[in-house]
Amino acid sequence: MPSNATAPGKLVKSFLSTGSLGLSRSVSRVQALLQSPQYNAADLAEQMRTDPTLTARVMAVANSAFFHKTPCDNITDAVNRLGTAQLTYIFGQVLAGAVLVTPLQGYGLSSQKIWQRAVITGVGAEFAAGRSGEDRSLAYLVGLLHEIGMLVVDRCWSQLADRRPLRYADFATEYSLDEQQLLSCHQADCGGELLKQLSFPDSVCRQVRQQYRAPQEPMARALYLGRLAKATHSAEFPPAPDLEVLALCGFSSRRKLEGYIAEVITEAQKRINGNRAGSRSNDAWR
Repeated sequence: MPSNATAPGKLVKSFLSTGSLGLSRSVSRVQALLQSPQYNAADLAEQMRTDPTLTARVMAVANSAFFHKTPCDNITDAVNRLGTAQLTYIFGQVLAGAVLVTPLQGYGLSSQKIWQRAVITGVGAEFAAGRSGEDRSLAYLVGLLHEIGMLVVDRCWSQLADRRPLRYADFATEYSLDEQQLLSCHQADCGGELLKQLSFPDSVCRQVRQQYRAPQEPMARALYLGRLAKATHSAEFPPAPDLEVLALCGFSSRRKLEGYIAEVITEAQKRINGNRAGSRSNDAWR
């Protein structure tokens, strides 16, 4: 069994080497360029031309009414128009849409359930971030990708001779107790490392990696609330939230919390159904 200090890096490298993660090479290449001090829009555009999925998504967002009324004629103009932050969010959304659609047999989760969990958590984190004046787009991206490490764990689980389902313990730890028994690390460790190896910013990797720790900062609390909305929606797993964290987030009563969760579920369902009218940030990512 791998040691706790080295397991996530080795597991993720092995996972990526199999080609199990769709778009991973394209996303990692363009993300690495974005994070480079010598970031050049023309070089990035040239790299993106090799992947029509990323190119089409960037062009669609750049030409949306939110950004400009004058259409972009080419990918270089689109890259210049959007900037680093918006491109990162777009790449994250494209990656999520490509990979969070595979059933996770070790967890007993269907593709529909996986995507639903991702979107609910993303919307919940986004709404919570808005309440505290944090970056809503960053919060949505973190929430959307917060369980991407499950892909790594599930692949390891599939290689076992004795494949007993991973058990959900409670809201605070989710499946992490069984994950740690299996790998000496949990899906949050794997998810943070996976996003790091795909060159996502530390602001994303760190929040994903630390999601099971006590939330000490506003963005961590936003993700906590997104996870709480997800757990509440799963009726079979009623959460027991930390009242101190709720108070820090401005939820002084059960009624306020229930109202927030209801809004999150309604908006998430609209986005899942592709209802543009109910999703102001679905295309533009604010």
